Amino acid sequence: MNIEHHVTRNVPRSRASRIATYLTRMFPPQVMVTFAACHFLAVWFALQALGDLAPVQLTWAALRGIGTVALFLLLMRIYDELKDADTDIRLGRGGDPWYRDRPLVTGAVRLEDVKLLRWVVTASLVVINLRTGFAWSSVAFWVVLAVTWLSFKWFFWPPMSERLLVALATHNPISLLLDLYIVGLFADTFGAERVNASAFPLLVGLWLPIAAWETSRKIRAPEDETSYRTYSRELGWKIAPFLPASFVAGSAGLLLYVARIAGLGVVFPIVIAAVGAVVVFRCLLYRMAPTRQHANLKPWAILYTTVANAGLAAAAAHAGMAG
Repeated sequence: MNIEHHVTRNVPRSRASRIATYLTRMFPPQVMVTFAACHFLAVWFALQALGDLAPVQLTWAALRGIGTVALFLLLMRIYDELKDADTDIRLGRGGDPWYRDRPLVTGAVRLEDVKLLRWVVTASLVVINLRTGFAWSSVAFWVVLAVTWLSFKWFFWPPMSERLLVALATHNPISLLLDLYIVGLFADTFGAERVNASAFPLLVGLWLPIAAWETSRKIRAPEDETSYRTYSRELGWKIAPFLPASFVAGSAGLLLYVARIAGLGVVFPIVIAAVGAVVVFRCLLYRMAPTRQHANLKPWAILYTTVANAGLAAAAAHAGMAG
């Protein structure tokens, strides 16, 4: 591919256009804001079901929470973009199919555009979460913001970028901290006494699908491996698929437990068990035959993540209205 010709032809003239191009390509709002809302409501409504609150309530605080979750997801995307920019451009210009059409690689977006977007998103997060007096959500917010910034700096240990499992263990749990922000907002709204130990399996059960997505997207068929670090390259194709399979199985087990103690009926448990079983089967299929088609596990992880979040939100809301 002729990079220079591609760049000259496709660079939007205005910064606003370039940022819009970046968002459309790397963080499509219609997809990511919808996911943020589903994830927030899954935690929000499930906490109400576990805390014996009926009917379920969607408050103004919940709308602020959805905005915060969406903006944090965008901020983490931007941080990943900035800290991996040199590597991504090198891989893209080397012909790696996952990177060659990214806007930073083609020149459709400039690095300074992404840096400006980072400050706009950070300022927006701070503005919508400024509160006077003590609030559990404020404590959680500043913790998440600080840890997110530390992750941008590779926790001051750049070699972490070359160790996939270390990066997974240090960066992926940030989504769990973000869920603690939702718990803090819930405690501020309905009272801290409504939060009990059953929140733990709920949060872990919704965090593990994120880990499944993260690991599934970095698995390739042996013939498709490049210099890009993947789990299938680092661990070997025989071991790598057991990572997303284990995360999905663990999530399904925890969410089945949550559904039982929260009284969410039988539909959600049946659906989550069935979808979880399908994803585990797809992972095992790659283990039995590591072809390019079987290596494409990311859509299956996305399917499970979508069902887990949207399904739990719907089941908890239905149970709350019925109660």
